[in-house]
Amino acid sequence: MREEVAILLRSGEVNELETLHREGVSIRTISRLTGFDLKTIRHYLREGRPPRYGPRAPRPRKLDPFREYLEGRLRAGVWNAVVLLRELKERGYTGGYSMLLEFLRPRRRAAREVAVRRFETPPGQQAQVDWGHLGYLEEGEGKRRWVWGFVLTLGYSRAMVAEIALEQRLETLLALHEEAFRQLGGVPKEILYDRMKTVFVDLDERGEIRWHPLFLDFADWWGFVPRLCPAYRPQTKGKVESGIKYVKGNFVCGWQGSDFASVPAGLRRWCWEVANQRVHGTTGRVIAEALAQEQPYLLPITGHRHYPFVPGVRRRVARDAYVQYRTNRYSVPWELAGAPVAVQATEGRLDLYAEGVRIAVHEEHPGRHQLVTQPAHHQGMPFAPTGPPSPHKLHLQLGAPEVEVRPLASYERWSEGGQP
Repeated sequence: MREEVAILLRSGEVNELETLHREGVSIRTISRLTGFDLKTIRHYLREGRPPRYGPRAPRPRKLDPFREYLEGRLRAGVWNAVVLLRELKERGYTGGYSMLLEFLRPRRRAAREVAVRRFETPPGQQAQVDWGHLGYLEEGEGKRRWVWGFVLTLGYSRAMVAEIALEQRLETLLALHEEAFRQLGGVPKEILYDRMKTVFVDLDERGEIRWHPLFLDFADWWGFVPRLCPAYRPQTKGKVESGIKYVKGNFVCGWQGSDFASVPAGLRRWCWEVANQRVHGTTGRVIAEALAQEQPYLLPITGHRHYPFVPGVRRRVARDAYVQYRTNRYSVPWELAGAPVAVQATEGRLDLYAEGVRIAVHEEHPGRHQLVTQPAHHQGMPFAPTGPPSPHKLHLQLGAPEVEVRPLASYERWSEGGQP
């Protein structure tokens, strides 16, 4: 019966035994030099080949019992390692953060590199929204303000609405949504967003989305469901991202006007006369014709009132019957001097309210430190009496620049879904 080998040697060790044996060293001396027993040395010299090892059984890891849970969380869009580690600790995980990162790293890389199958949405089902930085507004003396583009794109027809803004406040975003609904003739059933601070707050302890409560109420008011673009999947919002690039590469670079006040109307005209009249490179259809097919599937807006709960900026009317908003001053009826009012900015228009009643409408001035006056507001306002200054003095400033004021009836037509 063949004797069993007490220990297994590596290839290098077997080679060393054979070399010593070829040089005439006795087996007993080899045993003394290498520390291997005589039986092991005789076995490997007799076999004359290195040992063959089978695959080593993988050692169990602390993360193994939680792999199925982690895969489910990744499919749900939760990729934040800190959040996942907290959840694993609650379930009894005793490993460390680095082990979890080692698990996530190849999956994150695969999520970025995997081939993307383009998905198409049925008519009326989905739209996508994003803010994009379009450039700067030069205001003299080296000052400039960021200019933002708002794009809403319908998934089926690729019809887009593009608007412009000088800030990214929530009330402005909601107003631009309503303007997009008006131009498109309806509301999609769901709208996809990236992690915009104005709509997305954060993830809760379970990794669920926390929306801005006012934005969530706005979505419920109009009947659409907000969706969040999954992390590590920027391809999901490709329709919008390319829309922002299209606005910058086609409209912004070709803009010839020098007055910023004319940009919003110029952008809207370009959008409907150029962008939505082209044949889309992916669908192969004229966008305006595809929109006509999609409109019957959109949620109707006829008779739907504007969202009423956008908080206005609170101001107090100065003694000279002006209200300051973003460095500019706008007139109000002089009888309201000293009264509190609310200013709501909507697509370049300012609506001023006192105790819930609209008392003035202005076109927002694009400049700074300007005076915008409607003469009717100050008609009949008494001049200050002569004599010592009085804390209740009303001062009429003459020669203030006037701006074009549209009849209120035109705004009422807008709110009813008509064309401006």
